[in-house]
Amino acid sequence: MQNKKRILIISEAHLIKTFVQATVEKIKEETGTQFDCFITSPVDKKTRQSLASVFENVFVNEYPKGVIKRLPKLRVIQSIYGLRKIARRLPDYDIAHIHFHDSYYSLFASIIRRKAKKLFLTFYGGDFHHINNLKHWFNQKTMNLIDGVFAENEVMLEDIAERYKVNRQEKKIGTLIFLMNNLISFDPFLKNHTNYSAKKKWDIEKGVIVCAYSAGAVMRHKMIINALNQVASKLTGYKMIFPMTYGWRGDETRAMVKEELKSCSFDSLVLEEYLPIEKLQALRLAADIFINIPSRDQLAASLMEHLAAGSVVITGKWLPYSGLVEKGVYFIEMETPLDLPRVLSSVLDNLEDHRNKSKVNRKIILNMMSWDSIKINWYKYYELKQKA
Repeated sequence: MQNKKRILIISEAHLIKTFVQATVEKIKEETGTQFDCFITSPVDKKTRQSLASVFENVFVNEYPKGVIKRLPKLRVIQSIYGLRKIARRLPDYDIAHIHFHDSYYSLFASIIRRKAKKLFLTFYGGDFHHINNLKHWFNQKTMNLIDGVFAENEVMLEDIAERYKVNRQEKKIGTLIFLMNNLISFDPFLKNHTNYSAKKKWDIEKGVIVCAYSAGAVMRHKMIINALNQVASKLTGYKMIFPMTYGWRGDETRAMVKEELKSCSFDSLVLEEYLPIEKLQALRLAADIFINIPSRDQLAASLMEHLAAGSVVITGKWLPYSGLVEKGVYFIEMETPLDLPRVLSSVLDNLEDHRNKSKVNRKIILNMMSWDSIKINWYKYYELKQKA
């Protein structure tokens, strides 16, 4: 009988829960592969127990702790000490896979390299875009050790390959898309509801424009509000909804958005609490227009859900969505965020035409994000076979 493959996932707990966990669960179910995880910063007991329900072994860095947690320089040193200490004690693996590469990971990556037959690295965006040259230098140190590098889209993957001079003869390079459970349950929701019935679930009788998808500053909320103000005369029949339930320094951004909206003439709503799944799905389907102009992105679940729902998506050419265009997905791209007032005005004048053109997206997106499509590359790069 062939031994089960052993794979170690290295990341932060919240990233595993948000992105990796659903994919791991499906692979375990279909192949019997054993997964362990190495969490690189301290977590509470509840989080550890949650991870233990999915991963056979959960290794957690317990540092920094004590008084040192309050001393920035010593905190980093103690954290790295903990990471190296745990790395030395790890068993051997067929694959160790780093998800999101904080630059200091390079200080224990060489130990992981000796523990695994293959070492993989997936970049998420925040660990590649908008980091300084010193952090790129640390990234390169780990890149020199790995057997494969991955991202969620081809555009970012090419940028990574160019930046780090990836030798495609020596290293695997490809796209790995995460399974999104919300999209799986979205299919039956879309079949059983309409734009009108979705609006009823929100007690809205107007058109709906969803503005961004998080409270993160990268969403450019102020630019969106300025654009809305410039076309305010066309918004009397619409409600502007700002989903701001999460995001880095969200409290500050939410406060800014609420203050800006006080002087606006259009009808608006800021969402601050996480939504039940059906209410969230209803919001996607209720949206006539989705404005998505972040400074950076990969393939956000919110974007994919709005496309599948048939929302008219306004976004930017600076974002890595060319792969969607190649698949035939319809959305409206701008050269710069400063084009938003003009583009939004045009979309409002021709909304039904754009909504009709957006109908092609549902089948394309749901097929693209189905497990049968997603798992092909996971099985290929992990060299797995489904259980008989």
